[in-house]
Amino acid sequence: MKKALPLFLVCLLIVPIAFADIKADIKIAAEQHAYNLGNKIRVSASILGSADFEGRFKLAIACDNYKFEYFLTPISLESGFRTAVNIPEELKAKPSMLGNCTIIGSLLTDDSLAVGESQSNGFIVTKQLTVLPSKARITSLPGEKIEIFGLVSELFGNNVLQAAAKASLNNRSYTSDAMDGKFNFTLYMPNTIKSGKHAIEIAASDSKGNAGSSFIELEITPVPNYIKTELSDYNIAPGSKIYIVSSLYDQADELINDSLDLELKSPNGGKIFGKSMQSNDKTDYEFSQYAEPGIYILASAYKNLFTQALINITAVREVKIRYGNETILIENVGNIPFEDELTFILESGLNKYPITKKIKVEPGKMVAIDLSKEVPLGIYNVLSPIRESIGYAKEKINETVSSLLPEKEDFVTIVPNPSLRGIAANVTIHDNRHIYKKIAGSLSSISGSLVGADGILTKNPLAGPMILATVVLLIILRYGGKPLLKLIKGKKNDDSKGNK
Repeated sequence: MKKALPLFLVCLLIVPIAFADIKADIKIAAEQHAYNLGNKIRVSASILGSADFEGRFKLAIACDNYKFEYFLTPISLESGFRTAVNIPEELKAKPSMLGNCTIIGSLLTDDSLAVGESQSNGFIVTKQLTVLPSKARITSLPGEKIEIFGLVSELFGNNVLQAAAKASLNNRSYTSDAMDGKFNFTLYMPNTIKSGKHAIEIAASDSKGNAGSSFIELEITPVPNYIKTELSDYNIAPGSKIYIVSSLYDQADELINDSLDLELKSPNGGKIFGKSMQSNDKTDYEFSQYAEPGIYILASAYKNLFTQALINITAVREVKIRYGNETILIENVGNIPFEDELTFILESGLNKYPITKKIKVEPGKMVAIDLSKEVPLGIYNVLSPIRESIGYAKEKINETVSSLLPEKEDFVTIVPNPSLRGIAANVTIHDNRHIYKKIAGSLSSISGSLVGADGILTKNPLAGPMILATVVLLIILRYGGKPLLKLIKGKKNDDSKGNK
Protein backbone atom coordinates (compact mmCIF):
# COMPACT_ATOMS: atom_id res chain seq x y z
CA MET A 1 0.00 0.00 0.00
CA LYS A 2 2.81 2.29 0.85
CA LYS A 3 4.53 1.54 -2.50
CA ALA A 4 1.29 2.33 -4.54
CA LEU A 5 0.84 5.85 -3.15
CA PRO A 6 4.02 7.32 -4.67
CA LEU A 7 3.13 5.82 -8.03
CA PHE A 8 -0.35 7.44 -7.99
CA LEU A 9 1.11 10.83 -7.21
CA VAL A 10 3.59 10.46 -10.07
CA CYS A 11 0.71 9.72 -12.47
CA LEU A 12 -1.21 12.80 -11.33
CA LEU A 13 1.79 14.96 -12.06
CA ILE A 14 2.39 13.39 -15.46
CA VAL A 15 -1.23 13.90 -16.82
CA PRO A 16 -1.39 17.73 -16.55
CA ILE A 17 2.05 17.98 -18.04
CA ALA A 18 0.89 15.94 -21.01
CA PHE A 19 -2.19 18.09 -21.60
CA ALA A 20 -0.26 21.26 -21.05
CA ASP A 21 1.54 20.47 -24.30
CA ILE A 22 -1.79 20.83 -26.27
CA LYS A 23 -2.54 24.23 -27.65
CA ALA A 24 -6.15 24.90 -28.70
CA ASP A 25 -7.30 27.77 -30.95
CA ILE A 26 -11.02 28.17 -30.10
CA LYS A 27 -13.20 30.42 -32.23
CA ILE A 28 -16.75 31.26 -31.09
CA ALA A 29 -19.16 33.64 -32.83
CA ALA A 30 -22.75 34.77 -32.14
CA GLU A 31 -24.65 35.17 -35.40
CA GLN A 32 -26.31 38.50 -34.44
CA HIS A 33 -25.27 41.61 -32.56
CA ALA A 34 -28.69 41.80 -30.94
CA TYR A 35 -31.42 39.39 -29.92
CA ASN A 36 -34.96 40.20 -28.89
CA LEU A 37 -36.79 38.28 -26.21
CA GLY A 38 -37.79 34.88 -27.58
CA ASN A 39 -35.11 34.85 -30.25
CA LYS A 40 -32.86 31.78 -30.55
CA ILE A 41 -29.26 32.67 -29.86
CA ARG A 42 -27.30 30.86 -32.54
CA VAL A 43 -23.57 30.31 -31.99
CA SER A 44 -20.85 28.77 -34.15
CA ALA A 45 -17.62 27.30 -32.73
CA SER A 46 -14.49 25.60 -34.05
CA ILE A 47 -11.24 24.32 -32.43
CA LEU A 48 -7.75 23.87 -33.87
CA GLY A 49 -5.64 21.53 -31.73
CA SER A 50 -1.87 21.27 -31.76
CA ALA A 51 -2.07 17.59 -30.89
CA ASP A 52 -4.54 14.78 -30.88
CA PHE A 53 -7.05 15.21 -28.08
CA GLU A 54 -10.02 13.46 -26.62
CA GLY A 55 -12.19 15.41 -24.23
CA ARG A 56 -15.25 17.60 -23.96
CA PHE A 57 -16.36 21.09 -25.16
CA LYS A 58 -18.57 23.35 -23.03
CA LEU A 59 -20.52 26.58 -23.77
CA ALA A 60 -21.87 29.12 -21.25
CA ILE A 61 -23.64 32.47 -21.65
CA ALA A 62 -22.55 35.37 -19.47
CA CYS A 63 -24.66 38.58 -19.28
CA ASP A 64 -24.63 41.61 -17.00
CA ASN A 65 -26.60 39.89 -14.26
CA TYR A 66 -26.85 36.37 -15.54
CA LYS A 67 -24.56 33.34 -16.22
CA PHE A 68 -25.59 29.88 -17.37
CA GLU A 69 -23.81 26.79 -18.76
CA TYR A 70 -26.08 25.45 -21.40
CA PHE A 71 -24.05 23.14 -23.70
CA LEU A 72 -21.58 20.26 -23.19
CA THR A 73 -20.45 17.78 -25.85
CA PRO A 74 -17.60 15.22 -26.32
CA ILE A 75 -14.96 16.27 -28.79
CA SER A 76 -12.12 14.57 -30.61
CA LEU A 77 -9.33 16.68 -32.12
CA GLU A 78 -6.77 15.65 -34.71
CA SER A 79 -3.52 17.47 -34.60
CA GLY A 80 -3.24 20.29 -37.11
CA PHE A 81 -6.89 20.18 -38.26
CA ARG A 82 -9.71 22.66 -37.27
CA THR A 83 -12.74 20.86 -36.03
CA ALA A 84 -16.19 22.45 -36.18
CA VAL A 85 -18.41 21.90 -33.18
CA ASN A 86 -21.95 20.83 -33.89
CA ILE A 87 -24.20 22.87 -31.60
CA PRO A 88 -27.76 21.68 -32.18
CA GLU A 89 -29.18 23.26 -29.05
CA GLU A 90 -30.37 26.83 -29.45
CA LEU A 91 -30.57 29.07 -26.46
CA LYS A 92 -33.64 31.38 -26.29
CA ALA A 93 -33.25 34.97 -25.08
CA LYS A 94 -35.22 35.62 -21.93
CA PRO A 95 -35.79 38.63 -19.63
CA SER A 96 -33.06 37.59 -17.15
CA MET A 97 -30.52 37.97 -19.96
CA LEU A 98 -31.41 41.60 -20.79
CA GLY A 99 -28.25 43.61 -21.30
CA ASN A 100 -24.78 42.91 -22.69
CA CYS A 101 -23.87 39.28 -23.15
CA THR A 102 -21.14 36.97 -24.51
CA ILE A 103 -20.69 33.21 -25.09
CA ILE A 104 -17.75 31.46 -23.36
CA GLY A 105 -16.36 28.25 -24.87
CA SER A 106 -14.15 25.90 -22.82
CA LEU A 107 -12.13 22.83 -23.91
CA LEU A 108 -12.07 20.26 -21.08
CA THR A 109 -10.52 16.91 -20.36
CA ASP A 110 -12.72 14.05 -19.45
CA ASP A 111 -11.86 14.88 -15.86
CA SER A 112 -13.19 18.47 -16.39
CA LEU A 113 -9.75 19.99 -16.44
CA ALA A 114 -9.65 23.14 -18.64
CA VAL A 115 -7.27 22.91 -21.57
CA GLY A 116 -8.35 26.11 -23.37
CA GLU A 117 -11.00 28.84 -23.24
CA SER A 118 -12.31 31.60 -25.50
CA GLN A 119 -15.32 33.91 -25.76
CA SER A 120 -17.47 35.21 -28.59
CA ASN A 121 -18.13 38.67 -29.80
CA GLY A 122 -20.40 40.68 -27.54
CA PHE A 123 -24.13 41.06 -28.24
CA ILE A 124 -27.16 42.44 -26.48
CA VAL A 125 -30.42 40.91 -25.40
CA THR A 126 -33.26 43.45 -25.67
CA LYS A 127 -36.99 43.76 -25.66
CA GLN A 128 -36.92 46.84 -27.93
CA LEU A 129 -38.80 46.73 -31.22
CA THR A 130 -38.17 49.17 -34.06
CA VAL A 131 -41.29 50.95 -35.36
CA LEU A 132 -40.59 52.64 -38.66
CA PRO A 133 -43.40 54.72 -40.27
CA SER A 134 -43.13 55.36 -44.00
CA LYS A 135 -43.27 59.12 -43.33
CA ALA A 136 -41.71 61.02 -40.46
CA ARG A 137 -43.77 64.17 -41.13
CA ILE A 138 -47.32 64.65 -42.41
CA THR A 139 -49.17 67.86 -43.25
CA SER A 140 -52.96 67.86 -43.16
CA LEU A 141 -56.02 70.10 -43.09
CA PRO A 142 -58.76 69.78 -40.47
CA GLY A 143 -61.36 67.23 -41.54
CA GLU A 144 -58.97 65.40 -43.86
CA LYS A 145 -58.18 61.66 -43.92
CA ILE A 146 -54.55 60.57 -43.61
CA GLU A 147 -53.00 57.15 -44.25
CA ILE A 148 -50.08 55.86 -42.18
CA PHE A 149 -47.96 52.88 -43.24
CA GLY A 150 -44.87 51.31 -41.72
CA LEU A 151 -42.91 48.33 -40.47
CA VAL A 152 -42.30 46.72 -37.09
CA SER A 153 -39.00 44.86 -36.75
CA GLU A 154 -36.72 43.41 -34.15
CA LEU A 155 -33.61 45.29 -33.21
CA PHE A 156 -31.46 43.14 -35.50
CA GLY A 157 -33.80 43.99 -38.40
CA ASN A 158 -35.99 40.94 -38.77
CA ASN A 159 -39.67 41.73 -39.29
CA VAL A 160 -41.93 40.79 -36.40
CA LEU A 161 -44.22 38.05 -37.61
CA GLN A 162 -47.18 39.32 -35.64
CA ALA A 163 -47.68 42.31 -33.38
CA ALA A 164 -50.43 44.54 -32.10
CA ALA A 165 -50.06 48.15 -33.32
CA LYS A 166 -51.72 51.30 -32.02
CA ALA A 167 -51.75 54.90 -33.25
CA SER A 168 -52.55 57.67 -30.76
CA LEU A 169 -53.41 61.30 -31.52
CA ASN A 170 -54.75 63.81 -28.98
CA ASN A 171 -56.19 61.19 -26.63
CA ARG A 172 -57.74 59.22 -29.49
CA SER A 173 -56.44 55.74 -30.34
CA TYR A 174 -56.62 53.57 -33.45
CA THR A 175 -55.62 49.86 -33.43
CA SER A 176 -54.31 47.54 -36.13
CA ASP A 177 -52.60 44.17 -36.46
CA ALA A 178 -49.11 44.20 -37.90
CA MET A 179 -48.69 41.04 -39.97
CA ASP A 180 -45.21 40.10 -41.14
CA GLY A 181 -44.10 43.42 -39.69
CA LYS A 182 -46.43 45.63 -41.76
CA PHE A 183 -48.98 48.01 -40.27
CA ASN A 184 -51.34 50.65 -41.66
CA PHE A 185 -53.79 53.12 -40.16
CA THR A 186 -56.46 55.47 -41.49
CA LEU A 187 -56.90 58.56 -39.31
CA TYR A 188 -59.60 61.19 -39.72
CA MET A 189 -58.62 64.65 -38.58
CA PRO A 190 -61.31 66.35 -36.43
CA ASN A 191 -62.82 69.46 -37.95
CA THR A 192 -61.91 71.43 -34.84
CA ILE A 193 -58.37 70.12 -34.35
CA LYS A 194 -55.91 72.78 -33.29
CA SER A 195 -53.58 74.21 -35.86
CA GLY A 196 -49.84 73.69 -35.66
CA LYS A 197 -47.70 70.75 -34.61
CA HIS A 198 -49.04 67.51 -33.19
CA ALA A 199 -47.42 64.13 -32.50
CA ILE A 200 -48.86 60.80 -33.67
CA GLU A 201 -47.45 57.96 -31.56
CA ILE A 202 -47.19 54.55 -33.23
CA ALA A 203 -46.68 51.75 -30.70
CA ALA A 204 -46.29 48.00 -31.27
CA SER A 205 -45.88 44.96 -29.02
CA ASP A 206 -45.67 41.19 -29.51
CA SER A 207 -46.58 38.20 -27.40
CA LYS A 208 -42.96 37.64 -26.27
CA GLY A 209 -42.78 40.86 -24.28
CA ASN A 210 -41.06 43.03 -26.89
CA ALA A 211 -42.37 46.52 -27.54
CA GLY A 212 -41.44 49.76 -29.26
CA SER A 213 -42.79 53.06 -30.46
CA SER A 214 -42.02 56.04 -32.64
CA PHE A 215 -43.57 59.40 -33.46
CA ILE A 216 -44.79 61.09 -36.61
CA GLU A 217 -44.82 64.88 -36.68
CA LEU A 218 -48.23 66.10 -37.79
CA GLU A 219 -48.60 69.67 -39.00
CA ILE A 220 -52.20 70.93 -39.13
CA THR A 221 -52.62 73.81 -41.53
CA PRO A 222 -54.92 76.46 -40.03
CA VAL A 223 -58.19 77.03 -41.85
CA PRO A 224 -59.56 80.57 -41.44
CA ASN A 225 -63.03 80.07 -40.02
CA TYR A 226 -64.41 83.44 -38.98
CA ILE A 227 -63.58 87.07 -38.23
CA LYS A 228 -64.47 88.82 -35.01
CA THR A 229 -64.51 92.61 -34.82
CA GLU A 230 -64.61 94.42 -31.48
CA LEU A 231 -65.15 98.17 -31.02
CA SER A 232 -64.61 100.35 -27.99
CA ASP A 233 -68.15 101.70 -28.50
CA TYR A 234 -70.98 101.14 -30.93
CA ASN A 235 -73.05 104.26 -30.22
CA ILE A 236 -71.01 107.48 -30.24
CA ALA A 237 -71.28 111.21 -30.76
CA PRO A 238 -69.64 112.94 -33.73
CA GLY A 239 -66.04 113.92 -33.10
CA SER A 240 -65.42 110.80 -30.99
CA LYS A 241 -62.60 108.29 -31.45
CA ILE A 242 -63.23 104.55 -31.57
CA TYR A 243 -60.75 101.72 -31.13
CA ILE A 244 -60.99 98.73 -33.44
CA VAL A 245 -59.67 95.19 -32.96
CA SER A 246 -60.41 92.81 -35.80
CA SER A 247 -59.23 89.21 -35.39
CA LEU A 248 -59.09 86.17 -37.64
CA TYR A 249 -59.77 82.78 -36.03
CA ASP A 250 -59.24 79.24 -37.24
CA GLN A 251 -61.28 76.06 -36.90
CA ALA A 252 -60.21 75.65 -33.25
CA ASP A 253 -61.08 79.24 -32.28
CA GLU A 254 -57.41 80.19 -32.17
CA LEU A 255 -55.95 83.36 -33.61
CA ILE A 256 -54.39 83.35 -37.05
CA ASN A 257 -51.58 85.81 -37.61
CA ASP A 258 -52.47 87.31 -40.98
CA SER A 259 -53.62 90.63 -42.40
CA LEU A 260 -57.26 91.70 -42.74
CA ASP A 261 -58.89 94.31 -44.95
CA LEU A 262 -60.99 96.98 -43.19
CA GLU A 263 -63.45 99.32 -44.86
CA LEU A 264 -65.72 101.93 -43.28
CA LYS A 265 -68.79 103.20 -45.13
CA SER A 266 -71.07 106.11 -44.30
CA PRO A 267 -74.86 105.81 -43.97
CA ASN A 268 -75.27 106.78 -47.63
CA GLY A 269 -72.82 104.07 -48.74
CA GLY A 270 -69.83 106.32 -49.35
CA LYS A 271 -66.40 104.88 -48.58
CA ILE A 272 -64.71 106.70 -45.70
CA PHE A 273 -61.53 104.64 -45.50
CA GLY A 274 -60.01 101.31 -46.49
CA LYS A 275 -56.90 99.83 -44.90
CA SER A 276 -55.10 96.61 -44.04
CA MET A 277 -54.28 95.64 -40.49
CA GLN A 278 -52.77 92.65 -38.74
CA SER A 279 -55.14 90.25 -37.07
CA ASN A 280 -55.72 91.09 -33.39
CA ASP A 281 -53.88 94.42 -33.66
CA LYS A 282 -55.56 97.59 -32.39
CA THR A 283 -56.24 100.56 -34.60
CA ASP A 284 -58.33 103.69 -34.13
CA TYR A 285 -60.40 106.13 -36.12
CA GLU A 286 -61.65 109.57 -35.11
CA PHE A 287 -64.91 110.70 -36.64
CA SER A 288 -65.32 114.27 -37.81
CA GLN A 289 -67.20 116.66 -35.59
CA TYR A 290 -69.58 117.07 -38.50
CA ALA A 291 -69.90 113.36 -39.32
CA GLU A 292 -73.24 112.52 -40.85
CA PRO A 293 -75.58 110.93 -38.30
CA GLY A 294 -76.78 107.38 -38.86
CA ILE A 295 -75.46 103.84 -39.12
CA TYR A 296 -71.91 103.36 -40.36
CA ILE A 297 -70.76 99.93 -41.53
CA LEU A 298 -67.28 98.68 -40.63
CA ALA A 299 -66.51 95.65 -42.79
CA SER A 300 -63.63 93.21 -42.11
CA ALA A 301 -62.67 90.75 -44.82
CA TYR A 302 -60.21 87.93 -45.39
CA LYS A 303 -60.44 86.13 -48.73
CA ASN A 304 -63.92 84.59 -48.71
CA LEU A 305 -64.64 85.48 -45.05
CA PHE A 306 -66.56 88.63 -44.21
CA THR A 307 -68.07 90.26 -41.17
CA GLN A 308 -69.35 93.72 -40.32
CA ALA A 309 -69.97 95.87 -37.28
CA LEU A 310 -72.49 98.70 -37.06
CA ILE A 311 -71.60 102.06 -35.57
CA ASN A 312 -74.32 104.56 -34.77
CA ILE A 313 -73.37 108.24 -34.94
CA THR A 314 -75.94 110.24 -33.01
CA ALA A 315 -77.45 113.45 -34.35
CA VAL A 316 -76.23 116.62 -32.66
CA ARG A 317 -78.12 119.87 -33.22
CA GLU A 318 -75.99 122.67 -31.81
CA VAL A 319 -74.71 126.11 -32.69
CA LYS A 320 -72.15 128.30 -30.96
CA ILE A 321 -72.63 132.03 -30.79
CA ARG A 322 -69.72 134.49 -30.79
CA TYR A 323 -69.60 138.25 -30.74
CA GLY A 324 -66.84 140.34 -32.23
CA ASN A 325 -66.48 143.75 -33.87
CA GLU A 326 -70.19 144.61 -34.01
CA THR A 327 -71.07 141.19 -35.44
CA ILE A 328 -72.82 138.12 -34.08
CA LEU A 329 -71.45 134.91 -35.59
CA ILE A 330 -73.51 131.72 -35.43
CA GLU A 331 -71.50 128.57 -36.16
CA ASN A 332 -73.10 125.15 -36.61
CA VAL A 333 -70.94 122.78 -34.54
CA GLY A 334 -73.42 119.92 -34.80
CA ASN A 335 -73.77 117.35 -37.57
CA ILE A 336 -77.24 118.22 -38.86
CA PRO A 337 -78.53 121.48 -40.42
CA PHE A 338 -79.62 124.07 -37.91
CA GLU A 339 -82.76 125.98 -38.85
CA ASP A 340 -84.52 128.20 -36.36
CA GLU A 341 -85.68 131.72 -35.62
CA LEU A 342 -83.52 133.51 -33.07
CA THR A 343 -84.14 136.82 -31.38
CA PHE A 344 -81.23 138.87 -30.02
CA ILE A 345 -81.75 141.84 -27.71
CA LEU A 346 -79.55 144.94 -27.86
CA GLU A 347 -79.85 147.20 -24.83
CA SER A 348 -78.73 150.82 -24.79
CA GLY A 349 -79.88 152.62 -21.70
CA LEU A 350 -83.63 152.26 -21.54
CA ASN A 351 -83.89 151.35 -25.21
CA LYS A 352 -84.17 147.73 -26.26
CA TYR A 353 -83.86 146.62 -29.83
CA PRO A 354 -85.03 143.07 -30.62
CA ILE A 355 -83.40 141.63 -33.71
CA THR A 356 -85.15 138.51 -35.02
CA LYS A 357 -83.54 136.43 -37.74
CA LYS A 358 -84.40 133.18 -39.41
CA ILE A 359 -81.20 131.18 -39.18
CA LYS A 360 -80.30 128.33 -41.50
CA VAL A 361 -76.74 127.03 -41.37
CA GLU A 362 -75.20 123.73 -42.49
CA PRO A 363 -72.81 121.67 -40.29
CA GLY A 364 -69.39 123.27 -40.12
CA LYS A 365 -70.65 126.53 -41.61
CA MET A 366 -71.52 129.87 -40.02
CA VAL A 367 -73.68 132.92 -40.60
CA ALA A 368 -72.99 136.49 -39.49
CA ILE A 369 -75.37 139.22 -38.30
CA ASP A 370 -73.93 142.70 -38.73
CA LEU A 371 -75.41 144.63 -35.82
CA SER A 372 -74.27 147.97 -37.24
CA LYS A 373 -76.92 147.49 -39.92
CA GLU A 374 -79.63 146.85 -37.37
CA VAL A 375 -79.42 149.58 -34.68
CA PRO A 376 -78.48 153.28 -34.31
CA LEU A 377 -75.08 154.36 -33.06
CA GLY A 378 -74.69 153.65 -29.38
CA ILE A 379 -73.19 151.61 -26.58
CA TYR A 380 -74.96 148.29 -26.11
CA ASN A 381 -75.23 145.14 -24.15
CA VAL A 382 -75.80 142.25 -26.57
CA LEU A 383 -78.06 139.47 -25.30
CA SER A 384 -78.62 136.04 -26.85
CA PRO A 385 -81.44 133.56 -26.25
CA ILE A 386 -80.76 130.60 -23.99
CA ARG A 387 -81.60 127.30 -25.63
CA GLU A 388 -80.49 123.73 -25.18
CA SER A 389 -78.96 123.62 -28.64
CA ILE A 390 -77.10 126.92 -28.32
CA GLY A 391 -73.62 127.21 -26.93
CA TYR A 392 -71.50 130.27 -26.27
CA ALA A 393 -67.90 130.35 -27.34
CA LYS A 394 -65.36 131.53 -24.79
CA GLU A 395 -62.37 130.30 -26.75
CA LYS A 396 -60.58 132.37 -29.33
CA ILE A 397 -62.31 132.81 -32.63
CA ASN A 398 -60.89 130.44 -35.22
CA GLU A 399 -59.01 131.60 -38.28
CA THR A 400 -62.08 131.59 -40.48
CA VAL A 401 -63.95 133.81 -38.10
CA SER A 402 -60.95 136.01 -37.43
CA SER A 403 -60.57 136.70 -41.10
CA LEU A 404 -64.07 138.17 -41.10
CA LEU A 405 -63.45 140.45 -38.12
CA PRO A 406 -60.88 143.22 -37.80
CA GLU A 407 -60.90 142.86 -34.04
CA LYS A 408 -62.61 140.92 -31.27
CA GLU A 409 -64.39 142.19 -28.19
CA ASP A 410 -63.94 140.46 -24.84
CA PHE A 411 -66.54 137.92 -23.81
CA VAL A 412 -68.79 139.16 -21.00
CA THR A 413 -71.63 137.32 -19.35
CA ILE A 414 -74.74 139.29 -18.51
CA VAL A 415 -77.88 137.79 -17.01
CA PRO A 416 -80.76 140.22 -17.66
CA ASN A 417 -83.37 137.49 -17.31
CA PRO A 418 -83.49 133.70 -17.23
CA SER A 419 -84.20 133.38 -20.97
CA LEU A 420 -81.32 135.59 -22.14
CA ARG A 421 -77.59 135.49 -21.82
CA GLY A 422 -75.15 138.27 -22.40
CA ILE A 423 -72.53 137.72 -25.06
CA ALA A 424 -71.10 141.27 -25.02
CA ALA A 425 -71.31 144.25 -22.70
CA ASN A 426 -70.76 147.98 -23.24
CA VAL A 427 -69.74 147.60 -26.84
CA THR A 428 -69.92 150.44 -29.33
CA ILE A 429 -72.02 149.75 -32.39
CA HIS A 430 -71.98 152.19 -35.29
CA ASP A 431 -74.91 153.01 -37.48
CA ASN A 432 -74.46 151.47 -40.92
CA ARG A 433 -78.15 150.90 -41.55
CA HIS A 434 -79.80 151.44 -44.91
CA ILE A 435 -81.41 154.84 -45.29
CA TYR A 436 -84.93 153.48 -45.19
CA LYS A 437 -84.21 151.90 -41.79
CA LYS A 438 -82.87 155.17 -40.51
CA ILE A 439 -85.92 157.09 -41.74
CA ALA A 440 -88.26 154.48 -40.31
CA GLY A 441 -86.48 154.56 -36.99
CA SER A 442 -86.56 158.32 -36.82
CA LEU A 443 -90.24 158.46 -37.73
CA SER A 444 -90.98 155.90 -35.07
CA SER A 445 -89.12 157.95 -32.48
CA ILE A 446 -90.79 161.19 -33.52
CA SER A 447 -94.17 159.55 -33.65
CA GLY A 448 -93.77 158.57 -30.05
CA SER A 449 -92.93 162.12 -29.08
CA LEU A 450 -95.89 163.61 -30.96
CA VAL A 451 -98.60 161.15 -30.19
CA GLY A 452 -97.69 160.10 -26.64
CA ALA A 453 -99.74 161.09 -23.63
CA ASP A 454 -97.70 164.23 -23.29
CA GLY A 455 -97.13 164.66 -26.99
CA ILE A 456 -97.51 167.95 -28.79
CA LEU A 457 -100.32 166.67 -30.99
CA THR A 458 -102.25 165.60 -27.98
CA LYS A 459 -102.04 169.10 -26.51
CA ASN A 460 -102.25 171.13 -29.77
CA PRO A 461 -104.12 169.24 -32.49
CA LEU A 462 -103.90 172.14 -34.99
CA ALA A 463 -100.10 172.24 -34.83
CA GLY A 464 -99.78 168.66 -35.85
CA PRO A 465 -99.81 168.96 -39.66
CA MET A 466 -97.32 171.80 -39.65
CA ILE A 467 -94.89 170.08 -37.31
CA LEU A 468 -95.17 166.80 -39.11
CA ALA A 469 -94.44 168.39 -42.48
CA THR A 470 -91.43 170.19 -41.06
CA VAL A 471 -90.03 167.02 -39.48
CA VAL A 472 -90.44 165.03 -42.67
CA LEU A 473 -88.68 167.72 -44.64
CA LEU A 474 -85.77 167.79 -42.17
CA ILE A 475 -85.40 163.99 -42.29
CA ILE A 476 -85.42 163.99 -46.05
CA LEU A 477 -82.78 166.67 -46.10
CA ARG A 478 -80.75 164.85 -43.42
CA TYR A 479 -80.82 161.34 -44.88
CA GLY A 480 -81.99 161.87 -48.38
CA GLY A 481 -80.63 165.24 -49.43
CA LYS A 482 -78.04 163.90 -51.77
CA PRO A 483 -80.36 161.42 -53.46
CA LEU A 484 -82.92 164.25 -54.02
CA LEU A 485 -80.29 166.52 -55.48
CA LYS A 486 -79.15 163.74 -57.79
CA LEU A 487 -82.76 163.16 -58.80
CA ILE A 488 -83.36 166.87 -59.52
CA LYS A 489 -80.07 167.16 -61.40
CA GLY A 490 -80.97 164.15 -63.48
CA LYS A 491 -84.35 165.67 -64.27
CA LYS A 492 -82.77 168.88 -65.52
CA ASN A 493 -80.34 166.93 -67.73
CA ASP A 494 -83.22 165.04 -69.28
CA ASP A 495 -85.16 168.28 -69.95
CA SER A 496 -82.13 169.89 -71.59
CA LYS A 497 -81.64 166.82 -73.83
CA GLY A 498 -85.30 166.98 -74.78
CA ASN A 499 -85.08 170.63 -75.77
CA LYS A 500 -82.21 169.91 -78.06
